[in-house]
Amino acid sequence: MNLFRRVFLGSGRLPEDLRTSLDAEGVLLLEEGLPGTITYINYRAPRQYSSWRKVAFTGAIAITGRRLVVAASRGGRPIDVPLAHERRDAVTVSADGPDKVKFSVDPSAFDPRKSGTVEVRLRTPRAPQVVALLSR
Repeated sequence: MNLFRRVFLGSGRLPEDLRTSLDAEGVLLLEEGLPGTITYINYRAPRQYSSWRKVAFTGAIAITGRRLVVAASRGGRPIDVPLAHERRDAVTVSADGPDKVKFSVDPSAFDPRKSGTVEVRLRTPRAPQVVALLSR
């Protein structure tokens, strides 16, 4: 990984406690240290508003038999949703080029005080596999 990215944006590795719980669920795909961005479009939350804002981060994608986790090294988990839960419908997954995966999230499905769109993009050579696993 690029030293500049690691110093300023973090390693993009999952915390050990989260990794342990994911291992117990049966990891289907795990990618860490991925460069990415989070874009907030017409986003409203208590004490926050952004018509358009893009933030770089380094993150990870984990898919188990039970849930999807997208984690940011310094921003927590923008996405942590069970695959069989109704909130999973609020997360749309698509390929954004041959080596990028895009997660579009409706934040109001997770918190009624929030609105707009949050797009999380991560660069990974396994983007087609991520989309295929989440399209089942």
